[in-house]
Amino acid sequence: MNRVWLICVLTVVFAAAVTLVGVQSGGLAAPITGLGSSKAQEKVKYYEVRGTTLDELRQDVFTRGPFDRNKGHRFAGWAEWRIQWWFDSREVPQGCAVDNAVTETHIEYTLPRWVDEAAAEPELRDSWRRFVDALMLHEEGHGRLARELAERIEFAINSLPPEPTCEELARKVNELANHLIREDETQEAYDRETGHGETQGAAFPSIVVRASSTTATAATAGE
Repeated sequence: MNRVWLICVLTVVFAAAVTLVGVQSGGLAAPITGLGSSKAQEKVKYYEVRGTTLDELRQDVFTRGPFDRNKGHRFAGWAEWRIQWWFDSREVPQGCAVDNAVTETHIEYTLPRWVDEAAAEPELRDSWRRFVDALMLHEEGHGRLARELAERIEFAINSLPPEPTCEELARKVNELANHLIREDETQEAYDRETGHGETQGAAFPSIVVRASSTTATAATAGE
């Protein structure tokens, strides 16, 4: 049995309460140990906003919020996920076959943290808390869909037929995984169904904005 240390990564970025706003593609090859079941890692990072009125909050969000260089916009919330995959191979009469494929999904959420909250009026504080809770709920939905996609990728790789060489098998694995990511429409459908988070309550007066969508590009295998 040979272990194929081939990992490809496609990173997708979502802005809160908007449609798909940015895609980066790339790949890497590196040894990773501990092959087993599919894994997922999530973390949340915050950017600080200040103010005691709605106008001050709005201004600070669009000064400090996550910035999409492709579109030139800032947003209140952000979700970014990255899927990695690798596999073991084994010799078979037909050549080289997948022995065990594993995926790992890395998800990072970016949310605002209001540092002057205690000095604001109770009504504004309540509105903000509801907004941030709903914002996180919406972003976690994007994360869940990314994990589900990773599981489909893992299943599809494990189902591939043998190839004459392990090099050809590795190429087919990457083609398949990248194709599944590029063709996945669940993230966009989720935003349509939730009104980009608005039906979940992720709408704060004059803060949530919309952006036009972009199309995912193919990742380069094995870089």
